[in-house]
Amino acid sequence: AGVSPATVSRYYSGSSVVGTELSNQIEDAAEKLGYIHKYRKRKDRGVIALLLSDLELSFDGDVVKEILEQISRYRFRLIIIPYSNEESDYKHFITEMNIEGIIYLDEHINPDILKYIHSKNIKTIMCGGVSQNDKVESVHVNDLLAAYEGMKYLIKLKHEKILVLSDFENKIGSTFQRLMGCRKALEEYSLQGQEELIAYGKMTYEMGYRLTKKVLDKQVDFSAIFAFSDEMAMGAIHALQESGIQVPEDVSVLGFDDISFSEKYNPPLTTIHQPIQEFVTQSLNFFLEKEERNKNVDIIFPFRIIERSSCQENRQK
Repeated sequence: AGVSPATVSRYYSGSSVVGTELSNQIEDAAEKLGYIHKYRKRKDRGVIALLLSDLELSFDGDVVKEILEQISRYRFRLIIIPYSNEESDYKHFITEMNIEGIIYLDEHINPDILKYIHSKNIKTIMCGGVSQNDKVESVHVNDLLAAYEGMKYLIKLKHEKILVLSDFENKIGSTFQRLMGCRKALEEYSLQGQEELIAYGKMTYEMGYRLTKKVLDKQVDFSAIFAFSDEMAMGAIHALQESGIQVPEDVSVLGFDDISFSEKYNPPLTTIHQPIQEFVTQSLNFFLEKEERNKNVDIIFPFRIIERSSCQENRQK
């Protein structure tokens, strides 16, 4: 393995933390030799659970894919626990599986689920959103600033009437922050008072299509759309094109997330990039930490606007 016997001993006994690179060297050597240490402590192969209500959003699917790609490097085993906010089947899984840590993705998760997990003293992290529970860690971008910069990007392209496709607003959560960011940018440019240009619904392709169709049917005037998910943005583009409106020549469309399909869409989607790889790495590193924190921590990663082909300068008179 290229390490000292003492390092191998520390790795298998769990008496102290061995770095990821050295751990991988030891694991590689053990695998080649067919060596299995029968006294290895269970915590070295802890179980991490991923709570999932569904995979309706591609962003969640991209997060799950990234977790599957990274998990083996951490020597954790992964189980996926399906849950419903109305049922308590998840309790059986959590009790039976000797779970060391839990990752969840849904900001709208039932608070009772988090209370139950906390009562079991299981380390828990919200990946890609803002936790509503003050005892749960969160890994996300600064949603307020990201939406502020996204709205400002469209305004600088000379768009003044911008349709916002938003998730349902919840206090403190990412949607609330994004709406605050949009309103802040509009106010800065004296474009406030456009609440009729905010449409609410689930952040899916189908909802983006339906909301855009509804606004078009009402003959509301707008030259750009800022959708709070790439899927909503893609649904909006479909609705626009179906109505004979060209993107970006007639209407510019800005998404949020930078899911894996965004650059393959027609037209390739300009969007706000969320660093999913870094989200997952930080989430998994969290379970390696030995010291308990006195309070939860928000870990905020930088975002950036990815310019592709769905936005251009407004040329309408």
